[in-house]
Amino acid sequence: MSLFNNLWGVPIYKENVNYTYSNFDKDTQDFVDKYIENTKPFSGLGGVKIFKAEGRFLENPELEKIKDLVNQHAQIFRDRIMECTNELQMSASWITVNHKGDVHDQHKHPHAIFSVCYYPKVESGELKLLAPDYKNTFEKDYYLGFSYSKCNIWNSRTWSIPVLSGDIVIFPGWVVHHTTPNESDTPRLMIGANYWLKGEMKFSDELDSITI
Repeated sequence: MSLFNNLWGVPIYKENVNYTYSNFDKDTQDFVDKYIENTKPFSGLGGVKIFKAEGRFLENPELEKIKDLVNQHAQIFRDRIMECTNELQMSASWITVNHKGDVHDQHKHPHAIFSVCYYPKVESGELKLLAPDYKNTFEKDYYLGFSYSKCNIWNSRTWSIPVLSGDIVIFPGWVVHHTTPNESDTPRLMIGANYWLKGEMKFSDELDSITI
Protein backbone atom coordinates (compact mmCIF):
# COMPACT_ATOMS: atom_id res chain seq x y z
CA MET A 1 0.00 0.00 0.00
CA SER A 2 1.36 3.42 -0.97
CA LEU A 3 0.73 6.24 1.50
CA PHE A 4 1.68 9.89 1.57
CA ASN A 5 2.50 10.19 5.23
CA ASN A 6 0.91 13.16 6.98
CA LEU A 7 0.16 15.31 3.92
CA TRP A 8 -0.85 18.81 5.14
CA GLY A 9 -0.19 17.67 8.67
CA VAL A 10 0.78 19.60 11.81
CA PRO A 11 4.58 19.58 12.22
CA ILE A 12 5.69 18.55 15.71
CA TYR A 13 9.44 18.56 16.41
CA LYS A 14 10.99 16.79 19.39
CA GLU A 15 14.66 16.34 20.24
CA ASN A 16 16.61 15.58 23.41
CA VAL A 17 19.56 17.97 23.57
CA ASN A 18 21.36 16.29 26.50
CA TYR A 19 21.55 19.61 28.32
CA THR A 20 19.61 19.67 31.59
CA TYR A 21 19.45 21.64 34.81
CA SER A 22 22.23 19.47 36.24
CA ASN A 23 24.49 20.63 33.38
CA PHE A 24 23.90 24.33 34.07
CA ASP A 25 26.81 26.29 35.48
CA LYS A 26 26.41 27.63 39.01
CA ASP A 27 25.37 31.15 37.95
CA THR A 28 22.60 29.74 35.74
CA GLN A 29 21.39 27.32 38.41
CA ASP A 30 21.35 30.09 41.03
CA PHE A 31 19.41 32.35 38.67
CA VAL A 32 16.77 29.67 37.94
CA ASP A 33 16.61 28.63 41.60
CA LYS A 34 15.41 32.12 42.54
CA TYR A 35 12.32 31.59 40.43
CA ILE A 36 11.65 28.16 41.94
CA GLU A 37 11.99 29.51 45.47
CA ASN A 38 9.56 32.35 44.80
CA THR A 39 6.78 30.23 43.29
CA LYS A 40 4.96 28.55 46.13
CA PRO A 41 3.12 31.64 47.49
CA PHE A 42 1.68 32.47 44.05
CA SER A 43 -1.10 30.80 42.07
CA GLY A 44 -1.50 30.71 38.31
CA LEU A 45 -3.35 28.80 35.63
CA GLY A 46 -4.11 25.37 37.05
CA GLY A 47 -1.46 25.95 39.71
CA VAL A 48 1.38 26.53 37.24
CA LYS A 49 3.66 29.47 38.02
CA ILE A 50 4.53 31.57 34.97
CA PHE A 51 7.32 34.13 35.02
CA LYS A 52 7.13 36.29 31.92
CA ALA A 53 9.87 38.83 32.73
CA GLU A 54 8.09 41.18 30.28
CA GLY A 55 8.42 38.44 27.66
CA ARG A 56 12.23 38.65 27.74
CA PHE A 57 13.21 35.94 30.19
CA LEU A 58 15.98 34.57 27.92
CA GLU A 59 17.52 38.03 27.55
CA ASN A 60 19.12 37.62 30.98
CA PRO A 61 22.91 37.14 30.56
CA GLU A 62 22.92 34.14 32.92
CA LEU A 63 20.77 32.29 30.36
CA GLU A 64 22.84 33.01 27.24
CA LYS A 65 23.71 29.36 26.61
CA ILE A 66 20.07 28.32 26.94
CA LYS A 67 18.99 31.09 24.56
CA ASP A 68 21.57 29.96 22.00
CA LEU A 69 20.35 26.37 22.31
CA VAL A 70 16.69 27.32 21.86
CA ASN A 71 17.56 29.55 18.89
CA GLN A 72 19.56 26.72 17.31
CA HIS A 73 16.58 24.36 17.31
CA ALA A 74 14.17 27.09 16.21
CA GLN A 75 16.50 27.60 13.24
CA ILE A 76 16.37 23.87 12.46
CA PHE A 77 12.56 24.00 12.52
CA ARG A 78 12.53 26.96 10.14
CA ASP A 79 15.17 25.55 7.76
CA ARG A 80 14.29 21.85 7.65
CA ILE A 81 10.56 21.76 8.36
CA MET A 82 9.19 25.09 7.17
CA GLU A 83 12.00 25.36 4.59
CA CYS A 84 11.50 29.10 4.80
CA THR A 85 14.06 31.84 4.13
CA ASN A 86 12.49 34.71 6.08
CA GLU A 87 14.48 36.03 9.03
CA LEU A 88 13.61 34.40 12.35
CA GLN A 89 12.95 36.49 15.45
CA MET A 90 12.30 35.41 19.06
CA SER A 91 9.29 37.48 20.05
CA ALA A 92 8.80 36.34 23.66
CA SER A 93 10.31 34.02 26.28
CA TRP A 94 9.34 32.87 29.78
CA ILE A 95 9.73 30.12 32.39
CA THR A 96 7.06 27.96 34.03
CA VAL A 97 7.37 26.06 37.30
CA ASN A 98 5.05 23.16 38.17
CA HIS A 99 5.22 21.86 41.71
CA LYS A 100 3.66 18.53 42.68
CA GLY A 101 0.02 18.42 41.56
CA ASP A 102 0.34 21.48 39.31
CA VAL A 103 -0.92 21.51 35.72
CA HIS A 104 -0.84 24.04 32.90
CA ASP A 105 -4.37 24.51 31.55
CA GLN A 106 -5.36 24.54 27.87
CA HIS A 107 -4.07 27.52 25.90
CA LYS A 108 -2.39 28.53 22.64
CA HIS A 109 0.13 31.21 21.68
CA PRO A 110 -1.31 34.08 19.59
CA HIS A 111 1.13 36.13 17.48
CA ALA A 112 3.53 33.18 17.21
CA ILE A 113 4.41 31.29 14.03
CA PHE A 114 5.74 28.52 16.25
CA SER A 115 6.65 27.95 19.89
CA VAL A 116 9.57 26.18 21.54
CA CYS A 117 9.24 24.31 24.84
CA TYR A 118 12.54 23.39 26.49
CA TYR A 119 12.44 21.14 29.58
CA PRO A 120 15.61 21.46 31.68
CA LYS A 121 14.13 19.52 34.60
CA VAL A 122 11.18 17.12 34.50
CA GLU A 123 10.50 13.86 36.31
CA SER A 124 6.76 13.59 35.66
CA GLY A 125 4.20 14.72 33.12
CA GLU A 126 3.26 14.91 29.47
CA LEU A 127 2.59 17.66 26.98
CA LYS A 128 -0.87 17.17 25.44
CA LEU A 129 -1.84 18.62 22.05
CA LEU A 130 -5.42 19.08 20.82
CA ALA A 131 -6.58 18.78 17.21
CA PRO A 132 -7.89 21.99 15.58
CA ASP A 133 -11.52 22.53 16.66
CA TYR A 134 -11.11 19.24 18.53
CA LYS A 135 -11.76 17.38 15.25
CA ASN A 136 -9.57 14.66 13.80
CA THR A 137 -8.73 14.33 10.10
CA PHE A 138 -12.04 12.60 9.30
CA GLU A 139 -14.26 15.02 11.24
CA LYS A 140 -13.36 18.37 9.66
CA ASP A 141 -16.48 18.79 7.49
CA TYR A 142 -18.77 16.50 9.46
CA TYR A 143 -18.87 15.27 13.03
CA LEU A 144 -19.67 11.56 13.33
CA GLY A 145 -18.70 9.17 16.09
CA PHE A 146 -16.76 6.62 14.11
CA SER A 147 -15.48 3.49 15.85
CA TYR A 148 -11.72 3.06 15.55
CA SER A 149 -9.75 -0.12 16.15
CA LYS A 150 -6.61 1.83 17.14
CA CYS A 151 -5.72 5.45 17.83
CA ASN A 152 -3.29 7.02 15.36
CA ILE A 153 -2.18 10.46 14.16
CA TRP A 154 -5.12 10.73 11.74
CA ASN A 155 -8.06 9.63 13.92
CA SER A 156 -7.01 11.10 17.30
CA ARG A 157 -8.35 14.37 18.69
CA THR A 158 -5.58 14.60 21.29
CA TRP A 159 -1.98 13.47 21.34
CA SER A 160 0.30 12.97 24.34
CA ILE A 161 4.02 13.70 24.19
CA PRO A 162 6.01 12.30 27.14
CA VAL A 163 8.79 14.70 28.08
CA LEU A 164 12.14 14.12 29.78
CA SER A 165 14.81 16.44 31.10
CA GLY A 166 16.64 17.91 28.11
CA ASP A 167 13.73 17.61 25.67
CA ILE A 168 12.84 20.37 23.22
CA VAL A 169 9.40 20.32 21.59
CA ILE A 170 8.37 22.74 18.82
CA PHE A 171 4.90 23.20 17.34
CA PRO A 172 2.82 25.89 15.57
CA GLY A 173 1.61 28.64 17.90
CA TRP A 174 -2.06 28.02 17.05
CA VAL A 175 -2.00 24.47 18.47
CA VAL A 176 -4.00 24.24 21.71
CA HIS A 177 -2.00 22.42 24.38
CA HIS A 178 -1.82 21.69 28.09
CA THR A 179 0.04 19.45 30.51
CA THR A 180 -0.73 16.54 32.78
CA PRO A 181 -0.12 17.03 36.52
CA ASN A 182 3.38 16.88 37.91
CA GLU A 183 3.30 13.81 40.17
CA SER A 184 6.89 14.23 41.34
CA ASP A 185 8.15 16.09 44.40
CA THR A 186 10.71 17.72 42.09
CA PRO A 187 9.50 20.94 40.39
CA ARG A 188 8.98 20.60 36.64
CA LEU A 189 10.67 23.41 34.69
CA MET A 190 9.85 24.56 31.17
CA ILE A 191 11.48 27.46 29.37
CA GLY A 192 9.36 28.66 26.46
CA ALA A 193 9.90 30.93 23.48
CA ASN A 194 7.68 32.22 20.69
CA TYR A 195 8.97 33.01 17.21
CA TRP A 196 7.90 35.25 14.36
CA LEU A 197 9.23 35.73 10.85
CA LYS A 198 10.50 39.01 9.42
CA GLY A 199 11.15 40.39 5.94
CA GLU A 200 9.14 40.67 2.74
CA MET A 201 6.19 38.31 2.36
CA LYS A 202 4.10 37.95 -0.80
CA PHE A 203 2.21 35.37 -2.85
CA SER A 204 2.71 36.65 -6.39
CA ASP A 205 3.56 40.36 -6.80
CA GLU A 206 3.80 43.72 -5.07
CA LEU A 207 0.01 44.01 -4.79
CA ASP A 208 -0.14 41.31 -2.11
CA SER A 209 3.26 42.07 -0.57
CA ILE A 210 3.93 43.07 3.00
CA THR A 211 7.17 43.72 4.87
CA ILE A 212 7.31 42.95 8.59
